[in-house]
Amino acid sequence: MDLFDNIILNIIVIITSISGVILVIESTGFLPYKFTKWLTRNKIDTTIEVLKNLGFDVKENKEKVHKCLYDEKNIKRIEEKLDKCKINKQVEIGKSTSGHFFSGYIDLMGACCNERTAQDFARELHTFSKKLNLDYDFIVTSKLGTPILAYEYSKLVKKPFVLHSEEEKFRLKNANKKEVKSKFDFGILKPKKLKKALIVDDSTTGGRKVLDIIDDLRKYNYEITDCLVVFVPIGKNVENKLKEKNVNLHKIIEIKTKIEE
Repeated sequence: MDLFDNIILNIIVIITSISGVILVIESTGFLPYKFTKWLTRNKIDTTIEVLKNLGFDVKENKEKVHKCLYDEKNIKRIEEKLDKCKINKQVEIGKSTSGHFFSGYIDLMGACCNERTAQDFARELHTFSKKLNLDYDFIVTSKLGTPILAYEYSKLVKKPFVLHSEEEKFRLKNANKKEVKSKFDFGILKPKKLKKALIVDDSTTGGRKVLDIIDDLRKYNYEITDCLVVFVPIGKNVENKLKEKNVNLHKIIEIKTKIEE
């Protein structure tokens, strides 16, 4: 029994000594970066696991903190940029005639026909989305939206770019078969190799275009959980519409819109 106790004691002393040496090397900055990164990651993983067990939603709170930090630093600049895209006339938006006219309509769609403007707002979206940890392997947007903005964003994140068509471009002779290319433009991409999309656009006014994309993506068995836009008009309730489809709406800014009868 004494021999066993001695062995255990020696093992404890050795482990403690090694830990002490590693701690000293790390604190003095001589521990290789790869090992420091591994040790730090393990500590963080343990902390996150404990927080989850306590009912703390790490991902949700991380996004809230990120949004607050981004707001404080950049929102005013975004507002000033969007203000330059306003049409200072009363306009009616959408296909249907509702009798509701908006003052100060932000025509970012038109503004992004200028390459530099599209690249500028794509960079804003890229900066905003960096810490959201969005999971996707291709970008999709509507032909009726702001495809130039989404294309510039796809170049920044180095992801394939796909266009969605509101109406079918063609129909197969065999009506029982589905053809994804009738609704999406893939260029030289192979549709079967793509799995999960991220919708990118300038805004979601009423949400119809985004909802159509979501329905068509799922019709052809693509995953979709996130939509990224520059701004959302307040009062349109688009976020709840997307939540009903299990899609998260990520927007840089909310814009107040004045409605006139």
